[in-house]
Amino acid sequence: MTARMLALVSDCYGMGGGIARYNQDLVEGLAEGGAQILVLPRHGRTDGIVLPAGIRQEPPVFNRLWYSLKSLWIGWRQGPFDVVFCGHVYMAPIAWAVARLIGAHYWLQTHGTDVWEQRPALRRRAIEAADLVTAVSRGTRHILLGWVDLPPDRVRVIPDTVQDRFVPGSPPKALRDRLAFGPGPILLAVGRLSASERYKGHEQVFSALPVLREKFPTLVYAVAGGGDDRAYLEQRARVLAGDSAVRFLGFVPDEDLLGLYHLADLYVMPSTQEGFGIVYLEAAACGLRVVGGVGGGSADAVPDERVGVLVDPSDRATLVAAIAGQLALGKADPAAVEPYRRTHFAAAARRLLARLVDQRRRMRGAE
Repeated sequence: MTARMLALVSDCYGMGGGIARYNQDLVEGLAEGGAQILVLPRHGRTDGIVLPAGIRQEPPVFNRLWYSLKSLWIGWRQGPFDVVFCGHVYMAPIAWAVARLIGAHYWLQTHGTDVWEQRPALRRRAIEAADLVTAVSRGTRHILLGWVDLPPDRVRVIPDTVQDRFVPGSPPKALRDRLAFGPGPILLAVGRLSASERYKGHEQVFSALPVLREKFPTLVYAVAGGGDDRAYLEQRARVLAGDSAVRFLGFVPDEDLLGLYHLADLYVMPSTQEGFGIVYLEAAACGLRVVGGVGGGSADAVPDERVGVLVDPSDRATLVAAIAGQLALGKADPAAVEPYRRTHFAAAARRLLARLVDQRRRMRGAE
């Protein structure tokens, strides 16, 4: 019998960002195993997108009340469903209610700060009611188990996956000429520039650049991404690093991102609160060594010295030494990130779904 799953998510197809990509990888991996999945998103339309076989996505519902009502209606009228999947903790109460209404198992996904910081009582109860909780990293799992009452074997880790297109290669000449970084070395960071995410460590890198440029006079720190904090970070870069050490690239489209990884010499983003850090994997898969930050789930994305090193970004001397040391070591070993490729991710997700479905059917058989 084919497993049927209702996926209640913030976003999936028709949206960018790490959570949307995670949800796409998850539902596609499950559908490849034969599951039938109905996705109900808060954001993102599928106009012009051909969805994989076994997956259907409803139009988005922006209003929270209407989303809750539609979730209940779909669960009741378009079932039966074996599993209700909840793609974000803030939606956990409605996912729990839908699962109870229709007698389905309830699978909750956690990412990082969604379970590190906000702990209202109803959300806690909705987390503890889950039949299965998956986390993107061991760090997220550890923090979650520190404040919720859940058996440890009910909380599993399925890390982010790195897309197959991220492999070593040479940068396109057109991109090299357009960016005109000079002789380098080129340090790179990719991600949203948000005032709520200053833990990513950009300012600490800025403060380290004058010392690094004593050894590498033409070193450049390329910061890719846009957001509400760009103007502040540009001002801080001028104050801490001078006028020529930092280049803000703005939003980089997907067609240029791979070439940008190939163009850089080292990935530097000493973030202390990453739920996982997919950009670390992308960089390493392209052959870039990584300097990340201690804290959160980064230890999963930078698993050993073949990929890079994690440092405390508040210790400038250690950060400077780590950047210089990693530059001296050359390229990362892309084989280190092979366990994070999509095939492994999909296989792990299918095993967990099969276990949930089997539990539900055994329970129904015993009734």
